[in-house]
Amino acid sequence: MRRLIRLVLLAALAVWAWRYAVGVRRPAERATVAFPDGSAIVLERGSPGFERLAAEARSALGR
Repeated sequence: MRRLIRLVLLAALAVWAWRYAVGVRRPAERATVAFPDGSAIVLERGSPGFERLAAEARSALGR
């Protein structure tokens, strides 16, 4: 039983280390506009639509 617990802990540690090493450090910045019918538009950072939307949001927030 102890060997099984050690194996599970070792596997969990390996998965965590792999996700930490390979995973993205910070989330990608994007803006999503969702509509009532379930459709959505996703704008990635750097696109003209994202920059316009971010500028409008900043002015609305007073920043």
